[in-house]
Amino acid sequence: LWLVLPVLAQTHVFHTPIPMDEVQGVFAMQGAGAIDFGLNPVARAGGFLDLWEYRGRFDMSLVTVQGSNPAVGVCYTAAADYLGWTLHASTTYRIRYGAGGGGQLCYLRDSLGQEVRRLLPVVEGLASLQYRVFPNVVGDITISGGWPEGVGASVGFGFAF
Repeated sequence: LWLVLPVLAQTHVFHTPIPMDEVQGVFAMQGAGAIDFGLNPVARAGGFLDLWEYRGRFDMSLVTVQGSNPAVGVCYTAAADYLGWTLHASTTYRIRYGAGGGGQLCYLRDSLGQEVRRLLPVVEGLASLQYRVFPNVVGDITISGGWPEGVGASVGFGFAF
């Protein structure tokens, strides 16, 4: 531990902040909520990695499916988004928007106790506000909409580099 602390102290995380208009990447954890197309609430937790204009994200969500055969379960989603369009960038925050897609794998259990697996493509559009919280710790608020996840919002915190 006494060897690791001097190395960490020399990183940008603890001093000289990177201006948000010069940030090349962000690694963050996030929590999200959404309303799917069946008007069911969805809770998600996961993370993302921004590299230049691209964002890769992975999350897990708890879902309920209504209808003639209701089901409940968990879905895993992975997506890659292009956030190459910047509305505004300054030293303390930046606003970007973009679109992308990926896949979603769900494991559900229906009302009869049978396991149902479902693999779906994901298409989404999103707008992201990233702002400095501490020198190189950023907050991220993202509004998204797409299929099959519906309309939602997420809040994340992570390291900028």
